[in-house]
Amino acid sequence: MLPRMIDIARAKLPAGQVGDYHIGRGVSVPVLATLGLTTAQFVDIVRDASTDEEVAQRLWSEGAGAPEALSAKLRRLTVAQVPSDQRAEFYQTYGENLPSNCLVFDILEADDAKKFSAKT
Repeated sequence: MLPRMIDIARAKLPAGQVGDYHIGRGVSVPVLATLGLTTAQFVDIVRDASTDEEVAQRLWSEGAGAPEALSAKLRRLTVAQVPSDQRAEFYQTYGENLPSNCLVFDILEADDAKKFSAKT
C-alpha cells in the first residue's frame, strides 16, 4: 500500500496528474492513522524525499512502528472495517454487494486488474 500511496502523493505535487486516485480516504485512512500523519504531512514527506526508500526511512524513524505490523494489519482489513465516513464512497467505487468479510486488498487487486488489463 505504501508504494501506491507514495505514487499518488507524487502525482499530487506540482506538475503531477493524480487523475481518479486519492489518499486520505479509503484504505489510506488506516495507513495514515497508524503512521500518525495527515495527508498533507505525508505528501510533504514524499516531496522532500528523493526515493521511496528515503520516504520509508523517514516514516519508520519517526516511530510509526514496524512496517511488518502495518502490513499485517492492512492485509486483514475487511469491507466491514472500512471507516463509516468512507463507506459510501467505497461502495460507490467498488460496488455495494461486497461481502463484509471480503478483504479490501483483494478488492483493490481485482479493481487494478480490471482497469489496467484493458490498457495493455
